[in-house]
Amino acid sequence: MAASTVSSWVPPLPESSAAASGLVLLDRWCYIADLPNSTTAESTTSTGLVTFRAAHPPLVSHFCVHCPGLDFRSIGPKIVATDADLVLLRVPVDPDDSAIEGSDWDYFVYRPRAQWLNLLPNPHRTRNRNLDDSATALISREGGAWYAFGMPSLLSASSDSKGWITKRLSLDEFHRDKVIPLPRAIDDRLYHETGKTITIGGEHGTVAWVDLWRGIFFCDVLRERPRLQDVPLPEPARGNWERLLRQNDPNYVRDVTISRNNKDSIKYVELEFLTRQQLLNATPPVSYTDWVRNNNSRKYLVIREGWKSTTWNMAILVGSWEGCWHRDCVVDVKDVSLEASDPCLSDLMAILSSKTARTNIEGTSSSIPHPKHG
Repeated sequence: MAASTVSSWVPPLPESSAAASGLVLLDRWCYIADLPNSTTAESTTSTGLVTFRAAHPPLVSHFCVHCPGLDFRSIGPKIVATDADLVLLRVPVDPDDSAIEGSDWDYFVYRPRAQWLNLLPNPHRTRNRNLDDSATALISREGGAWYAFGMPSLLSASSDSKGWITKRLSLDEFHRDKVIPLPRAIDDRLYHETGKTITIGGEHGTVAWVDLWRGIFFCDVLRERPRLQDVPLPEPARGNWERLLRQNDPNYVRDVTISRNNKDSIKYVELEFLTRQQLLNATPPVSYTDWVRNNNSRKYLVIREGWKSTTWNMAILVGSWEGCWHRDCVVDVKDVSLEASDPCLSDLMAILSSKTARTNIEGTSSSIPHPKHG
């Protein structure tokens, strides 16, 4: 890629990085472009450049990666984890290889304001371990120190180490089967499948590995002998029971995050789509035998009846997990309405309600956004 080339993947955002001083929404996939600014950094062992382009929310901030001589056709760089002003990203060694494996990535730690970019040893080559993006945490410490951790065994690297090391994690007791047991038919499912990782921080570097269907593993990773603490999530809403058993993607209906208002608490939200089934061609069976023979041929119409959202909160654990979750708020779509007097909603109101003064949004469709590069 020539130095003057600007990727068509890059949206027309302002050049100023003033928004970097506050909270931003971050695109995890990097753009391919040579757009240097005050955050551009180059690794001493690589010809690649990384630049942070900040934008005030609700606009999405993003990173640009420029590697002269590499043409990213099959797959591009991605942000693995962030903490404070620190970023862990991976860049494919051969972006044209569609069958890319763990050993085919370069991992970098990047600090935008300091224009600092450091190439890490590849964990697959040094410890025969792959980093799972969803199970990787980054911890930033005072004085420029940093730590990176991966699961399921505690794979770690730091600013003081020359490579990756592995520690065995222990777990005192399994708790989630008491709250969210699984039928024996699917009992071979993994006890924990990390969907996201949250860096809580603190003196001992607390990290939360989240399985959005069943529970959270908390761990003080900076202790000499780190141990896992198993905390089940609240029982799933009735409308999500089948989703759990079918292993549907939980990201559509559940999320866990650190509370913005209280850094010492975890917030959990669940979205439940309310439906009912209506039997089609409901001819009463003439006998039990007739009912048994035709039971599998019955067809049902699923009728949507809105949705309900429930939020819970939990203080960062210092003791027992029992009773740790507290229901915070329940919102039913049938109780949500739009005011026509709100100028921000006037166009939407005109579409939904033919300009009536007040509209209930229960009958409107809902969807989940998935930002992608154009």
